[in-house]
Amino acid sequence: MSRSINLFIKRTVPEREIVTRLNREIPDGIESLEYPKERAAVFLQYADHEAEFQQSLGLSWASDELSLDDVQLAIHLANALSTDVLLEPKYLALPDGYTWCLATMNNQLYAVDTTDVEDGIALRPHTQKILLTI
Repeated sequence: MSRSINLFIKRTVPEREIVTRLNREIPDGIESLEYPKERAAVFLQYADHEAEFQQSLGLSWASDELSLDDVQLAIHLANALSTDVLLEPKYLALPDGYTWCLATMNNQLYAVDTTDVEDGIALRPHTQKILLTI
């Protein structure tokens, strides 16, 4: 069984920088098609979008022994890349009606509402962001 995390990055960041930052955070290593790494435990699928969140990152791995905290990884990336990161957390309980979180570059985490757009995802306008404590 494979495991995965999907993240959406607000501003465009070069793939090399994302891979470098993730390799610092994930001790078992990460690779992508453009940046292969021998014996990497995690594979990155990277895509650009024309939506509010301009990039999507799909991380997947097969090892049951590797455990990644999606919320902490999103917070780390938001700070390291100086941009907001959107995710649908797997294990974090959110307020009723919310399924998405926004990690900001100042270590804040919010429950947010999103909308699908033609080429990606965006925050739903005029809806409340709820500050979360983790």
